Order: sequence, then C-alpha cells, then structure tokens
Amino acid sequence: MDSTTTLYRPTGIHELELIAVSGCQSIFYPVLNEEYTTQIARDWNAKNSESGVGIVTKFSVKCPD
Repeated sequence: MDSTTTLYRPTGIHELELIAVSGCQSIFYPVLNEEYTTQIARDWNAKNSESGVGIVTKFSVKCPD
C-alpha cells in the first residue's frame, strides 16, 4: 500500500508565475506544517513583493515503501 506525505510551499505571485511557465520549481524547500507555511507566506512573501500576495501551495508525494 502506497502512503503519501503532504508538503507545503510558501511562495509569492512572481515565483508562482515562473513555476506555471516552466512547469516545475528549480529550487524547492518544502515545509511539513501548513500553519508555519502560512506564516512564511504572509510575513515574508507578501511583505516582500510588489503585489503584497503570499501563496501556500499544497501537494502530496508518494512515500517509498
């Protein structure tokens, strides 16, 4: 039986647009805790971008057996 782990990634709108265009992230630092990821997106990504937007992406990855 395959199990999955949920990972989160805080990002800003500019980086999210780059991910959409390229289809992947070249540098990836996943976070295991959604609350902490939200804090990073709000307190760092949103405050340090022209758009004022912080985004949390959420995805599941298959764990090796």
